[in-house]
Amino acid sequence: MPKKSKVNKLSRMSEEERARYLQHRADLEEEARRRKRELIARFIKNKLDKEESYSKMNTAKINQEWRYILRKIKCKQMASDIQGMIISFNFLVERKDRQILSLTRALEDSDEQHRRAFQTHTENLNYFLRIGAQRLDKLHTEYDRQKDLLLENWEGEELDITDNQDRAEMKLTLITYIQDRDFRAYKKKREIAMLTAKNDERLEHEEQMRNLCRPKQLEIELYFNKLRDTYDSYEEHHNPMMGHYRALREKDDFYQRDIARNERLIEQATDILMNLQKEWMRTTKSLSNKMNRMTNRKEDLAKKYWQMKKESKLMSCRDNDMLTVLVNCSQDTIKRLEEVNSKVNKITQMNQICSKYENSRLDVLEDCPEDWIPLNFEHLNEEMINECKEYMKMDKFLNKVNRVKVQTMCLKAEKAKLAKENIQLKQYIKKYLTELALKGGKDRPASMKYTSNIQKTDENGRTLYRPVTCIEGALSNAVMYEKRMKLQEQRDKELGGIHAYPRVCW
Repeated sequence: MPKKSKVNKLSRMSEEERARYLQHRADLEEEARRRKRELIARFIKNKLDKEESYSKMNTAKINQEWRYILRKIKCKQMASDIQGMIISFNFLVERKDRQILSLTRALEDSDEQHRRAFQTHTENLNYFLRIGAQRLDKLHTEYDRQKDLLLENWEGEELDITDNQDRAEMKLTLITYIQDRDFRAYKKKREIAMLTAKNDERLEHEEQMRNLCRPKQLEIELYFNKLRDTYDSYEEHHNPMMGHYRALREKDDFYQRDIARNERLIEQATDILMNLQKEWMRTTKSLSNKMNRMTNRKEDLAKKYWQMKKESKLMSCRDNDMLTVLVNCSQDTIKRLEEVNSKVNKITQMNQICSKYENSRLDVLEDCPEDWIPLNFEHLNEEMINECKEYMKMDKFLNKVNRVKVQTMCLKAEKAKLAKENIQLKQYIKKYLTELALKGGKDRPASMKYTSNIQKTDENGRTLYRPVTCIEGALSNAVMYEKRMKLQEQRDKELGGIHAYPRVCW
C-alpha cells in the first residue's frame, strides 16, 4: 500500500514538484551515506588507535623481555671478553717482559763486544806505535852510525889526501931543486967552456984583427968603450926590472903549479863530493820515502782511530737513544696497561651491577660441564700432545664462546621470524577491521568480544575463528620459543653438546 501511495503521490505531482521531490530524496540519501561513512571512518580510527595502543603496550612488554635476555647475553659476552682481555693482557705483559729482557741482554752483549773491540783496538794501536817507535829509533841509530862512519872516512881520506899532497909537493920541490942545481952546474960549465972558447977565439980574432986592423983599433976600442958604457948603464938601469921579472916569473910558475895541483885536488874532491852527494841523496830519498810511508801509515792509523772513536761515540749515542726509546715504550706500556686496568675495573663493576638483574633460567652456559677435557689425538706425537695440553684451559672458554654464538644465531633467526609474524598479524588485523567497517555491521570486532563456547559457522557450514591479537600472538610465540629451546637442549644432551675444536699449533 505505501508503494501505491508513493506512486499516487508522484502521479499527482507536477513535473517540477516531482523533480524537487526526487532531488530532495537524493540529497537525504546522500547525507545518510555521508554520515554512515563518517561513522565508519570514526569507528575504524578509534579501533585502530586502540589496537595501536594495545600493540605498543605488547611490543613494549616484548621489548622489555627481549632487552632483559639481550642484557643477560651481553653480560655473558662481556664476562668472556674480560677473560679474553685478561689472558691477552697477561700474554702481552709476558711478551713485553721477554722483549725487555732480550733487549737488555742484547745491549749488555753489544756493550761487552764494544768494550772488547775497543780494548783490542787500543792494544793493536799500542803495539803498532811501539813497533813504529822501535823502527824509528833503529833508523835513527843507523842514520847516526852511517853519518859518523861517513865523517870518519871523510876525515881519514882528507888526512890521507893532505899527507899525499904534502909528500908530492916535497917530491916536486926536491926534483925541481935537483934539476935546477944540475941545470945551473951544467949551465955554468957550458958558460965557462963557451967563455973560454969565446975568449980564445976572441983573443985569436983580436990578434988577427989587431994584426989586420991595428989602425982602426983605437976607434973600435973607443966605440967599444962607448958600447960597454951604454950596456953597463942599460944593465944598471934594467937589472932591477929583470930581477923583479924573474921573481914574478918564478912566482907565476910556482902559482901555476900550485893552481894545477889545487885544480887536480879540487877535481878529486868534487868527484868524491859528487859521489857523497849521490849517496846522500839516495839515503835521504830512501829515508824520506820511509818517513813518508811511516807518516802515511801513521795518518791512516790516526784516521782509523778517530773513525773508530767516532763510531764508538755514535754507537754509544745510538745505545742511549735505544735506551730512551725503551724507557719511553715501557712508560707508554705502563700507561696503556693502567688504562686497560681501569677499563677492566669499570667492566667488572658493570658486570657486578648487571649481575643483580640476571635470571638463572637465562644462563647460556649452564650445560657446559666444569671438568670437560678434550680428547687426546692418538695420531700426534708427544710434542704436539704436550703442546695441546698447554691449551686445555682454553677449551672450556672456546666451548662457551661457540655455544653463545650458536644461541645468538638462533635468537637472531627467532627475532626475524617473530618480526615477520608481527608484520603479518598487523596486516591481517588492519584488513579485518577495514572489511568489518565497510560491511556496516554494528557488532564489535572479534578481537574485542568475549569468547563464548558457541562456535559460529558460515553459509557453507564451516566454523569461523576470531583473529589472533598481538598479545596472544606474542604469548604463543614465547611459549613456542620455550618449547623449542627445551627440545634443543634435549637434542644437545642426546648428541653430547657442542664442543670446541682443540687448538693445535703447527
